[in-house]
Amino acid sequence: MSQFKFQSLEVWQLAITITDKLLDIADRLSENKKYRFAEQLNGAALSISNNNS
Repeated sequence: MSQFKFQSLEVWQLAITITDKLLDIADRLSENKKYRFAEQLNGAALSISNNNS
C-alpha cells in the first residue's frame, strides 16, 4: 500500500511557486526599508504551503 504524498498535488506545487515569488517581493521590500510589510508578506507567503501539509 503506497502512502499519499501531498507534494505530488499540482495545487501544492503551484503554492510553492507563488510562495517563492512572494518571498522575492518581501526581500525587495526589506531592501527598500519597508520592514513591517515585508515581515507580514513573508509570514503570509510561508503559510500558503504550510497549511497544505
